[in-house]
Amino acid sequence: MNLIEEQKTILVIDDDPIVLESLKFRLEAWNHKTLAAISLEQAQSLLSQNGDHMDFIISDLRLGAHMDGVQAIANLRAEMKAEIPGVILTGDTSPERLKYIESAGLSVLHKPVKADSLAAVLKDTFSKLH
Repeated sequence: MNLIEEQKTILVIDDDPIVLESLKFRLEAWNHKTLAAISLEQAQSLLSQNGDHMDFIISDLRLGAHMDGVQAIANLRAEMKAEIPGVILTGDTSPERLKYIESAGLSVLHKPVKADSLAAVLKDTFSKLH
C-alpha cells in the first residue's frame, strides 16, 4: 500500500510547536488529513470539530507535568470507545519507559524521528487494518 493512495486522519499531539508543525507538514505532504494539538484538551476539541473520527494517533511521550502521551492516547481511546492505533515519540531509551509504552499497545519511534521510520509504522499499521 502506498501512503498516498488512501488518505487517513491522523492526530498529532506534541507540546513543542516546532515538532508539531514539522510532523503536520510531513503527514500532509503524504496526503493525510492531520489534526495537530499541543495538549490532550486541544486534541479533544479538534476531534469534536472533526466528527470524532481519526485513524491513527502520534504523540510525544512528555506532554507536560500532568500527562504523558500514553495517558493521552488511553483517554482518547476511552472517549472514542475504539482501540485507535498509535505511536509514541520519545528520546527516552530506558527499558522501563519502553516497556510502559509497549504494554499500552503502542509503537515507539525514537527522536529525532526519521521520515522513513514514520512512513514504515504508518504503512505497517494501515496494511493490518485491511
